[in-house]
Amino acid sequence: AAAAAAAPDPPAPPEATHDDVDAHVEEEAAHAAPRDPPAPAALAKSLPRFTPTEDWLARVKADLPLNTISRLLLHLGPQLDELVASAEFPLDEAQILDFIKNTTMVGLLPVPHAIVIRKYQPNNFTSLWFTAFLWGCLFLGNQLLPLFDGSSIKLFTVSVVS
Repeated sequence: AAAAAAAPDPPAPPEATHDDVDAHVEEEAAHAAPRDPPAPAALAKSLPRFTPTEDWLARVKADLPLNTISRLLLHLGPQLDELVASAEFPLDEAQILDFIKNTTMVGLLPVPHAIVIRKYQPNNFTSLWFTAFLWGCLFLGNQLLPLFDGSSIKLFTVSVVS
């Protein structure tokens, strides 16, 4: 305690002038993040604009799963053209929709994948999940409303004796 009392006081900071304070505030403002987001017009001018190209469109089209839709369009297109050509009067949307609803697509669409049935193979992870799920169901099933009242939660432990 005597050593702490004998330690000299730290030197006082030098007096700051108004010019020093103004310079410090301007410096902080220059380094601070802007508080308001930039206006959309200013942001649009600063960012490069995206312009799609033929190569970009070809890459995107190759990645899209359009096989089923393409098959449907190739199959239904000629049938709809024939329907419209054979009609004596202009067709409305309801008649075209009825035609599409009554047209069969059997054999046209790809066969769906077979459902794979797998047997449950127990392991530590699923056992832990099931135990936690079961205890959660038991806990929630025995709660009175309001649920999760912080003052009525009681902690307990479960001991397994071998």
